[in-house]
Amino acid sequence: MMRIRKISPAIFAIFLMSISGCRLSTPSGVDLSNTQINLRLMHFERDLFGVDLGRLKDTLPDIRAKYGEFFDLFSYKVIKIGSPDNPSYPDYLLAFLTDYNINKVKRVVDSTFSNFDSTYGKRLEDVFRYFRYYFPQVPIPIVITYVSGFNQSMVTTDTILGIALDKYLGGQSPFYGMLGLPRYLRARMYPAYIPADAAKAWLVTQFPLSDSIANSLLAHIIYEGKVIYSAKQLLPQEPDTLIFGLSSRQLAWCKEYEKPMWEYLLDKKLLFSSDFQVIKRFVDENPFTKDFGQHSPGRAVVWIGYRIVEQYVKKTSSTLSELMQEDDMQKILRTSKYNP
Repeated sequence: MMRIRKISPAIFAIFLMSISGCRLSTPSGVDLSNTQINLRLMHFERDLFGVDLGRLKDTLPDIRAKYGEFFDLFSYKVIKIGSPDNPSYPDYLLAFLTDYNINKVKRVVDSTFSNFDSTYGKRLEDVFRYFRYYFPQVPIPIVITYVSGFNQSMVTTDTILGIALDKYLGGQSPFYGMLGLPRYLRARMYPAYIPADAAKAWLVTQFPLSDSIANSLLAHIIYEGKVIYSAKQLLPQEPDTLIFGLSSRQLAWCKEYEKPMWEYLLDKKLLFSSDFQVIKRFVDENPFTKDFGQHSPGRAVVWIGYRIVEQYVKKTSSTLSELMQEDDMQKILRTSKYNP
């Protein structure tokens, strides 16, 4: 299964003394004293581009054994050169590894993320400590970085979270200009977005919106709100701009026009629409939301989803686990008594 989705300063632990001893208290007030993880972080791009190209065919079995399922995922779904068992596979991979532009990208990745483990690796460890606290029965992923040839941002399986570093080189990267990527997408292609994107990608992987309930715009709006709400708990000090993927101006627009957006959806009877094109119009990536005008951000309805979920949790005191497992979206709306 593959999910594709798209830093602030590190969280500083505050040690509070109590009669029971030293407790690790986080900025969100959560006690992580008894929440320990051993996040496994691997760098596929370093191992892959570090092979002796003259011995590529002989080296591949060792790399494949080390990376397991991810190696096949990378081959099939990311660079799309097919099965590693194909006799021609080494030639296809060699073409990727010797491509002039790919090697230029790899050098920029190495420069940009030379201290990945001590910066973003630390931030990801924080994210997944919170994840283990809130979802103790849900697995923590193996985190693998890689160079995708600009094909993906995040890929996941049930046990792996892959992060394509070449999709986080900064919105001004000349590579993105040469690819013709629109400005609204490039605005989120900065290293600072990695922790939030990783949190959301793993939430979506572990708590997917099943086809059986993805039958209305409302279901998608509230589901996106659940993901955002939960991501905020996993990143208690992260700015909303990074978690929502919106600029400060766009967030201000959502807050100002929350009520008119909601009234529009009600007046046009769109909330329970099962029309695939209608749903895509509101929740897919776009420079703006057509129904709300060119000053609106794309996916502006995600703000509404977040606000509904926020009010639902306040009224029910649901845990994050209970929230993410609640699939009755109409119940969430009804219980929240949302009325902006």
